[in-house]
Amino acid sequence: MDMLRRLLGKKHDPLMERADTLVQMANVNAVGAFTPMLGEFPLLRETDTENWDFILTVAGVFMAATRLRNLRVGEAREQKLMNVVYERFTGWDAKNGIRAFEDCKSFFASNFDTLTKRGHEPQFVASDAIGLWIVWNVLGRAPQSEKEGSLVRTVGVLVTHAFFNWWDENA
Repeated sequence: MDMLRRLLGKKHDPLMERADTLVQMANVNAVGAFTPMLGEFPLLRETDTENWDFILTVAGVFMAATRLRNLRVGEAREQKLMNVVYERFTGWDAKNGIRAFEDCKSFFASNFDTLTKRGHEPQFVASDAIGLWIVWNVLGRAPQSEKEGSLVRTVGVLVTHAFFNWWDENA
């Protein structure tokens, strides 16, 4: 197939496969994270696992999309990649996926700025901002206890770590 592409002059974009599988892998990450997190945070027994899967999938896609924007791969290339992600995302959940993504984007931006202005630990600003969105949506309210605050950090680091280097061609 690569030889055919070279003969026809079409250049293969190695990131296209990453775009094609992002939503699926974000969902796999979400589903696989629940049981280990439940062991550390028994408060999750009260949560809806389908909602957990949905929220963490959205957060993973958002984190990867944010990183793509920051990598500055070029406007046209970024648009092509994000079009594929959008197609897979709407195929995964046409009714609520994009709305949740936009909510995540807005919440993250606001909290990222707030945490930064407050002098929050720089290495945790992004993970705590995404973790706060996740926990707020999983619990249906702001975290209220020290254990819930610990969940914010833990789940935020989990998602950030999983998707921060999503677009790295060597990952």
